[in-house]
Amino acid sequence: MNYNDDNRIRRKKVSSNDYNYKSKQHQRYYEEKVRLDNVGYENKIENNKIKRDNINKSSRAKKRKKAKKKMRFKLLNVFLSILLIASIGISAIGSLVVISSLKDTKVINKEILRESYISSEVVPDMEIPKYLKEALVSIEDERFYEHQGVDIISLTRSVLHNIFSDTIQGGSTIEMQISKNLLTSEDKTITRKIKDMYYATQMDKFMTKDEILCTYLNNVYFGKSAYGVGKASKVYFGKDVQDLTLAQSAMLVGITNSPAKYKEHREAKKRQEVILYKMKELGYIDEDEYIQAINEDVPFKSEIE
Repeated sequence: MNYNDDNRIRRKKVSSNDYNYKSKQHQRYYEEKVRLDNVGYENKIENNKIKRDNINKSSRAKKRKKAKKKMRFKLLNVFLSILLIASIGISAIGSLVVISSLKDTKVINKEILRESYISSEVVPDMEIPKYLKEALVSIEDERFYEHQGVDIISLTRSVLHNIFSDTIQGGSTIEMQISKNLLTSEDKTITRKIKDMYYATQMDKFMTKDEILCTYLNNVYFGKSAYGVGKASKVYFGKDVQDLTLAQSAMLVGITNSPAKYKEHREAKKRQEVILYKMKELGYIDEDEYIQAINEDVPFKSEIE
């Protein structure tokens, strides 16, 4: 065998080996590509399945949410319907009570009120000190100059307090108290309260606020058989109304809340301090006037004699 033959044999072997190697490489590449394609396909199938599951879950969640919303809407409609029916029923009953309560009311004016006065010692409006009126408004009806006889805010607060508390809180305005003292009665009934509200609004139509305060002060009970501020100022301080100081005015007004309790000087002094603080808070007196009135010695006439 010559040299050229050996070369051909070697080339043939090398070519055969190369071919086998490349063939195996190609097969491995193909197998790996198939494997990757299969993995990718499986992943794609899995991802699609997850997407479908998520879509189904989202769809079910939306349906449940929609069903709940629909149910709440139905319940709200039922509640509003019941509330409407109840409101109509309450309004109807309330209207009947109001009509029934007002059927025997009368038209009032200044003359009718004057004829109903309890006090025999009437003090003209010009002789009643400004401080006395301001003390009364501060503690009895602080929105007196804002309402027209009935204070809705005070009434609402009173009703809520009486419902949710063991104590009783009144919501009467000064006009309503005049009505109770001169036109209706002391009965604790809704009928009497409605009448007082009606008369209170009437008073505000034909009387000034000063005239209303004057009417109240001339008829309210101060204890010790004293009706009206004219008699009370003499019983407690031995002086005419126009001569009362700020401290004495506040003390007299305080007595009207509960004459049986505040006709005693020690209790009256406590009440007076509350009223003076309220007057300062509402701007009727300043700090100096407040301190001077608090420190003023205001003995009752009975303690001096």
